[in-house]
Amino acid sequence: MGDVAAPKARALGPEEKDECMKIFDIFDRNAENIAPVSDTMDMLTKLGQTYTKRETEAIMKEARGPKGDKKNLGPEEWLTLCSKWVRQDDEEEILRAFKVFDANGDGVIDFDEFKFIMQKVGEEPLTDAEVEEAMKEADEDGNGVIDIPEFMDLIKKSKNALKEA
Repeated sequence: MGDVAAPKARALGPEEKDECMKIFDIFDRNAENIAPVSDTMDMLTKLGQTYTKRETEAIMKEARGPKGDKKNLGPEEWLTLCSKWVRQDDEEEILRAFKVFDANGDGVIDFDEFKFIMQKVGEEPLTDAEVEEAMKEADEDGNGVIDIPEFMDLIKKSKNALKEA
């Protein structure tokens, strides 16, 4: 068996950093700005991740670097780990949702599929005109269907709107 590859990192936003650091602080029991590596599985679980012990060890090795402390993680190492999961998790979740809503599996969401989504997420039934208006807003290139990038943008905009509300 080959080495297990860790997910790729990306920049975390301020809210994501705060959320990751809240979890880190739980495991920084003595307020020494370190958390035991042995608690990493618990920290990952709190972030909604499930990895085998071997996968966790590979991820930890990459985060620590060749000269890092083998028993403890510092805040920067922890944020490096977080940066690898947040994006992967979001994108995988959105792709799974897209596949569910793309009922005929043609790689796009058409009007009927979008109407179904809107009826399921809305509190009140929408008229065809309301669904059409929402679809026009989501259909950034105006081709009459919603592709994966447009769907990802729609979900991210929706999440941001919920955070602001």
